[in-house]
Amino acid sequence: MKLKLILFISIIILMISCKSSNEKSIQLLDKYDFNTGKYKLYGIICEAKPTNFSNKVESFVVEDTITLNKIKHDWQICYTDKRMPCGITYMMVLMKDDSCVYNFGINLECDYLICNLGWFEFPEKLMNKYENLVKRIPNEVAFALHDTLIKKHTFDEKKIKK
Repeated sequence: MKLKLILFISIIILMISCKSSNEKSIQLLDKYDFNTGKYKLYGIICEAKPTNFSNKVESFVVEDTITLNKIKHDWQICYTDKRMPCGITYMMVLMKDDSCVYNFGINLECDYLICNLGWFEFPEKLMNKYENLVKRIPNEVAFALHDTLIKKHTFDEKKIKK
């Protein structure tokens, strides 16, 4: 009986450890040193179904180094095989000085993030905790930035860095 129990527990531990090692996670903004250069993270509202966060905040920018580093640390996200037709709540644009260095999309209704690395689980709580730390900007300003980046071909596939 003891042998069966030990074997059963060993199998459970093995299954749990295998499961967690298969769930690849990344720290999305890990390669950026927000302490050097002038970084800004823009959240440009898009046309997906509104959520609590997007209704309250709409378009925003994060400019301060402390908040950017908190986001960098907190946004450890896991790959997902799920594909959801929910659209994009936010087009996220990371700028260094006047150049776009990274961009990705977030859907807060369906809890996912999509970027050049793939699809990731992204629960809305990862945004909610920063609701009072982001600087709201008029949508017209955000849309003008987006239009400028399009004119500069920022989102062309050749320019997207992997």
